[in-house]
Amino acid sequence: MGAFTAWQRIARPAVVGAGACAAAISLASSAAAAPASDRQQAGGPRLQTLFASVRVFTAASDHAAVKGRLQGSGTGVSVLCWTTGMDYKGTPIWYEISAPYSGYVAAFTLAAHFAPAVGVPHCLAPAFREQFNALEPRLRIHTSATTAASVTGYLGGIGSKVRINCYVRGMRVLGDAIWYHAVSPAAGYVTGRLLNTGGDPVHGVPHC
Repeated sequence: MGAFTAWQRIARPAVVGAGACAAAISLASSAAAAPASDRQQAGGPRLQTLFASVRVFTAASDHAAVKGRLQGSGTGVSVLCWTTGMDYKGTPIWYEISAPYSGYVAAFTLAAHFAPAVGVPHCLAPAFREQFNALEPRLRIHTSATTAASVTGYLGGIGSKVRINCYVRGMRVLGDAIWYHAVSPAAGYVTGRLLNTGGDPVHGVPHC
């Protein structure tokens, strides 16, 4: 990784994750979902179906086209976010899911104590982004959180900017096991030990 330079690890202000504001958004306002590509998709909450057959729609309405069916009670789905749509069995809450199909399912059909489920962000909440700077030249961005993984790109020089959206735990680098998922200048993982984070994981950065 190379020797440290005179750059110091500068403390960053605390930031608040995008999902924290979801509960404050009124259920009365019906909103179309933001594109899934603009939101964090790694490690989304998982819920399970309540019924033997649950339809996945192209929009938050049971009048929309059906993309597929989730067969079997207890089938797991990866949830991206919630939105409001057409009332279904007395609730306007719908979830956008990414697996096993991408599309929308009615909250009534999934097992959760509350709708929207705790920890699921609103689809109109902006994607989380934070920016840090490299503390050494040619800092590598890897396909996974280890220096043994393939390289997807580099932070060219000291002070080069990297935008991240979440963190994971991986291989320890100089005693620090935290890696951040980079979204630019290349997608992949970069060790937090060689970024000016001020301490890892940075408060407010979500886990991937």
